[in-house]
Amino acid sequence: MAPLLSRIDIYILRKAAVPLLSTVAITAALLLLERMLRLFDFVVNENGPIDIVWQMLAHLVPHYMGMAIPVGLFLGALLAFRGLSLSSELDGMMASGAGLTRLIRPIMILAVFLSIVEFGLLGYLQPYSRYEYRQLDFELRSGALGASIDVGDFVTLSDGLLLRVGGTRDGGRELLDIFLKRNVGTTEEISATAKRGAFYATDNDQTVLLRLFDGRLIDFDTDKIKPRVLSFEAQDIVINLPAVEEFRRRGGEELETTLTELHQALNGGESDPVMRARFRSSYHWRIVNILTLLVIPFVAVPLGLANKRTGAAGGLVAGLAGLIVFNELLEAGERKVAFDGASPFMALWVLLFLYAAIGAVLFATSVLRPGRGVAGAIDRIVDFVVMPLRVLVRMLKGDGT
Repeated sequence: MAPLLSRIDIYILRKAAVPLLSTVAITAALLLLERMLRLFDFVVNENGPIDIVWQMLAHLVPHYMGMAIPVGLFLGALLAFRGLSLSSELDGMMASGAGLTRLIRPIMILAVFLSIVEFGLLGYLQPYSRYEYRQLDFELRSGALGASIDVGDFVTLSDGLLLRVGGTRDGGRELLDIFLKRNVGTTEEISATAKRGAFYATDNDQTVLLRLFDGRLIDFDTDKIKPRVLSFEAQDIVINLPAVEEFRRRGGEELETTLTELHQALNGGESDPVMRARFRSSYHWRIVNILTLLVIPFVAVPLGLANKRTGAAGGLVAGLAGLIVFNELLEAGERKVAFDGASPFMALWVLLFLYAAIGAVLFATSVLRPGRGVAGAIDRIVDFVVMPLRVLVRMLKGDGT
C-alpha cells in the first residue's frame, strides 16, 4: 500500500510550513499586541486587576487565529512554489513526470486540514471565547472583579466605609499605613488606623474580610461624653461587597452562537425577522470563509510560479491585494445580508464562486502553458509597471555615490 504522502509531498509541505506558521504567529502577535495596549489602558482606567488583561487576551486568540490562517495558507503555498520555481527544483520535478496537478496535492491536503481547524474556530471556539471576553469586560466595568485601591487615595467602599492605604508590599497583597472610617447610624462614627493589613476571602461570596494588625480604633458617639479608644494587635472588619448584576446568557448575539445553534435558529428556532437576518448572514459568512481555504491553493500556487530571469514578485503583490479585496467584499456582503435583507447567495456565495473561477483560470492556464498563462501575464504586467521605479532607484543611488 502506497503511503499517503510521498517524499516530494513532505518536501513541499516543509517549504510551505515556514511561511505559513510565521505568518500566523506574526499576524496574531501583532494584533494581540495592539489590543493588549488598549486593554491595559482600559483596565487601569477601571481600576481593575492587571492580570485580567492576560485572560482577556487569551479569549481573543481564536478570533485572531481565524483571521491569520487564510493569509498564512496563501503565503505558505505561494512562497513554497516561488522558491521551488526560482531554484529550478520545480523544473526538475516536472521533468520527472510530476505535473502541477500532482504537485498541488500536498497543499490541498494542508488546505483541508486548515479548513477543519477553521471550522472549529469559526463554528464553535470563537462564539464561546467571544462570550467569555465580553463577560470579563462586563464584570470589569461593573466592579465584580474587584477594583484595585490606589496608594494614597481615599476610596469609598460599601456601607459608607472610607479607606486609605499608604503603601503596599508583596505585590499588593499586604497593605501598609491603613486608615479607615465608617459611619454607624446617625450619631456614631468609627475610625481606625493600622500599620498593616490584608484582604481575605470568606465563605460568603458577598463579603470580604479586612484584617488589620497593630492599630488603634476610635469610636466617636455624640451621645457620649468622650470617644472610646481601643488598641489592638489584630482586628477583623467584614465588608459587604456591592450587589452586581449578572451577565446575560450566551447566545444573545449571532457572533456568540455556534454553527449548530445558528442552523437550529434558522430552521424554526428564531421568529424575530431582525435576528433571523443576522443569524443568516453569520451562518453563510462562516461557511463561505471555511470553503475559501479550499480555493486559496488554486490562486496561490499559479501566482507563485516566478520568472527565473527577473524574479519579479508581481504574483505575490496581486495575490495579496486580491485576497484583501475578497475579504472586504465578504464583510460588506455580510452586512448587506444582516441589515438590508439581501440574499446570502447573491451577497456572499457569488463572491466565492467568482474567486473560485479566478483560481480555476489561473491554475488551468498555468498547467496548459507554464509561465505563459494568466499568472505569467500578471507577473509581466507588474514587472513592466515596476521597471521604471527600479531604474529611478538605480539612478538615485548612482547620484548619491
